[in-house]
Amino acid sequence: MKTRLAFILASAALLAGCATEYQPHNSEGGYSEAPIEPGVWRVKIASTPYTLQQQIQDFSLLRSAELTLQQGYSHFTLAAPDGKASAQPGPDVVVRMFKQRPKEGAVQYDARAVCSQLGTRYEVTCRDRPQ
Repeated sequence: MKTRLAFILASAALLAGCATEYQPHNSEGGYSEAPIEPGVWRVKIASTPYTLQQQIQDFSLLRSAELTLQQGYSHFTLAAPDGKASAQPGPDVVVRMFKQRPKEGAVQYDARAVCSQLGTRYEVTCRDRPQ
């Protein structure tokens, strides 16, 4: 029984080591982005097969929030790359940024609040401006 438990714990540790981390894109996954027009960017999250869907969504939101702050905005909405409104963060989203909270429309996110909540969870400090 102890051998089985040790095997399970070792396997879990190994799989956790294979999960994608919050980082710029490299051979192990991560985020990338590209501008579409002023205040509109496309964010992609590349992951490994061991990355949980919730983590992909969290990284999508976290990178969108960090990028929003870096571009001098405070709020953002997400849409699917095909232009359809989407409230769900995912591996490929279009981020529309706003200087202040929009009065109506799609689901809106406060970039500082997202950075605070998810940054704490993943031990990431959002930067307002790129270094």
